[in-house]
Amino acid sequence: MMVSGERDPALVERLKRLGGKDSSCCVPEYQGLAHEVLNTSSFHLSLRGYKALADENRLLALALLKRRKELCACEIQAATGLTHATVSHHMSLLAETGIVSARRRGKWMYYRLNEKPGVKIP
Repeated sequence: MMVSGERDPALVERLKRLGGKDSSCCVPEYQGLAHEVLNTSSFHLSLRGYKALADENRLLALALLKRRKELCACEIQAATGLTHATVSHHMSLLAETGIVSARRRGKWMYYRLNEKPGVKIP
């Protein structure tokens, strides 16, 4: 993505062909808009959430939580075949993004899907 303020001549030419006029004036506007979006906290929060979903094991854990109200880390471990440390890491990432909530009961961690996770869970 070119957000440095430089004008890509090929892009200007494509925009001219599409719009039928000299479109070089709108390139900085679009670049400014992209820069504005990239600098919002909501963009980075959404990006973290979608990156969290990009892992097969995390998405599987979420699908399991969708089908059960709450699961212990050991239950997620048993279902996925992952080590305890790996489950803990994955669930921590999901909790940081606000997709799941975690609570400790004794030495065990329990996870549940938040009411409005902001993402579609299979």
